[in-house]
Amino acid sequence: MAASFVVPGPAGVAIRARLRVSQTDAAVLVEVGVFLGGLAAGDLAVRSRQGLEHDGAAWAARKRELTGVSSARWAGSITKAMHDQWALARRGQAAEMAWLRGQVTSIQARLARPLGAKADKREGLARGTVRGRSGMPSPGACMR
Repeated sequence: MAASFVVPGPAGVAIRARLRVSQTDAAVLVEVGVFLGGLAAGDLAVRSRQGLEHDGAAWAARKRELTGVSSARWAGSITKAMHDQWALARRGQAAEMAWLRGQVTSIQARLARPLGAKADKREGLARGTVRGRSGMPSPGACMR
């Protein structure tokens, strides 16, 4: 194992300032934003249709298609951002499904208890229920 060390702080400088542009420049920036936003939305739709069947070749094809209507730099930036957005959405869906499964398990445990039985209000499980390694009550534990 390597000896511990302190990582140096960031060396760059971030400057946050409002750009003061002319009305003409502002109009151009709005048009560019609308154009690139449309390209990004279209690419996200294409990426979403590809689903789990996505690979490097599909990514390259999306980038080539965008390069035809913009620059290679913008195409790369858009495809990466949309890939990251799609992955974030998938992680969110997985977390939501896990939460819903937990809620279903909690409801099933509550339904398995006899009517009027005392239970832990937080978990909805019969008092004294022993949980297994999975965190779920052992089978039949709620039937006491």
